[in-house]
Amino acid sequence: MSLFPKQQIKFEESKRSALKGFAEEKTIKATNQTFDPKTFLVVVKQKALEKFQRQTKVRLVLKARMEKVSPTDESSIVEVRNFQSKTAIVLKSTNLDELWTEIVEQILENIAVFQMNGSGWTFHSIVSLDIQTAKYKPLRGGTYNPFPKFLTSKKALFNIKFKSEKRRNEDVQCFKLCTARALNPVKDHSERITKQLQKQVETLHFDGTSFPMKLKDIKKFE
Repeated sequence: MSLFPKQQIKFEESKRSALKGFAEEKTIKATNQTFDPKTFLVVVKQKALEKFQRQTKVRLVLKARMEKVSPTDESSIVEVRNFQSKTAIVLKSTNLDELWTEIVEQILENIAVFQMNGSGWTFHSIVSLDIQTAKYKPLRGGTYNPFPKFLTSKKALFNIKFKSEKRRNEDVQCFKLCTARALNPVKDHSERITKQLQKQVETLHFDGTSFPMKLKDIKKFE
């Protein structure tokens, strides 16, 4: 017996540029209004996991109708609320079953907290599950990454700035430049690569190391 009956689930795909930090969104809609959150997430598991590509970041958003009954006239209102998981990173080594369990627990916990906060809302029915994805591009050595504003404002750090691909060789050897700048600080524009800075790099010895600098090679330099 299939756990994914067509008459109960509808699968849709869409791309929405408005999603902050995510490039695509796939939607699984519930046409069976008897699903509770846990059952629905069990039913859609396999179909949803098909969209968990390696080297991507993923976030799930369960949309559910929540009902609130008035204590005076017993009238009720129903509103759609979103319950989302934390953003997860899917790598080659990721166990998808374990990741799915973790995500489901997050969503169910969010629903439980929402119902227990004294607002009077209770679960009514499932609307859909949105699967939001984007390519995962981890930071790596040899790449210029601007500081966040809260670090820049401290004016206690410097960050060597490269001019894209025109200075790729310097980009790869950023450890050399940053070390030389730390040993020879300047008052203004410490991020700039100057001829003087390049000469200062030449006074340092990096025998037995390769670039981008590997963590194990730092001891050799020291």
